[in-house]
Amino acid sequence: MISSMTGFFFGEKDTKFGSLVIEIKTLNSRYCELQLKLGDDIRVYESQIREIILASISRGKIDCKIFLRSKEAGLNYKKIEEKEIKALINSTEKIATLIKNPSLIDPVEIFKLSGNNKQVIDNSNLKKVLLSTLPNALQKTIIDRQREGKNISKVIFNNIKLIERLIGQTKKIMPKAIKLHQVKINKRFKEALINVESDRLKQELLIFIQKSDITEEIDRLESHLKELRRLLILKEPVGKKMDFLMQEFNREANTLGSKAISVEISRISVELKVIIEQIREQIQNIE
Repeated sequence: MISSMTGFFFGEKDTKFGSLVIEIKTLNSRYCELQLKLGDDIRVYESQIREIILASISRGKIDCKIFLRSKEAGLNYKKIEEKEIKALINSTEKIATLIKNPSLIDPVEIFKLSGNNKQVIDNSNLKKVLLSTLPNALQKTIIDRQREGKNISKVIFNNIKLIERLIGQTKKIMPKAIKLHQVKINKRFKEALINVESDRLKQELLIFIQKSDITEEIDRLESHLKELRRLLILKEPVGKKMDFLMQEFNREANTLGSKAISVEISRISVELKVIIEQIREQIQNIE
């Protein structure tokens, strides 16, 4: 199953340290670009977080935010550091002198600002929770990408059927177009009083058939369609391979147009290029 490069995840996990918030957003990109925004308590694990993310997602722009929303710890009035409290009071009074109409200072708010009320986080336990939660978040992001990829596959498969139909039309048109051209040559030779059984007529017809022969282009288009179908059911990232394959598709469609010996084949060549471009646009979002 192919995977889109577009995905999103947001989740919060309650822990004894507070709420662990993880947000992952992935977008289209030619390469793999990872941008991390980590909270102060999480930043120490940046290298491990990068390693886990890049092991799961191989292509796309990845924006990942992880931070800890701390719980409000209960106020412990028994544990008061007087020196710190006095320093905070002095600082707030100095700030108040710079304000025209300062509000009264709430002693409880000063206490909240002090180190007496700060929660001590056990880094070893936080690491364990983080490194077990992140893979689950990534898996849900991947599922979201795969769901979008499934929709893209349907669009591409429908376009493949359209190309197969156009190829079938071309195969039917070619013999008729060659026969019609043979009739035209015969008519010109008769009008010029040239023997229609002459070698010159045969040579003219042979040159025409050789120049307008699109058997090779048709065979290649059919081969490319088989390869595209094969890539669409692989589980590995195939976006870059598909992108290259579409260049080959476009090359054959252009050659088909340059060899066109009828208005119908010219029209088919144009339609092929339109469908190929539509597929290419879809492939730009495939991992």
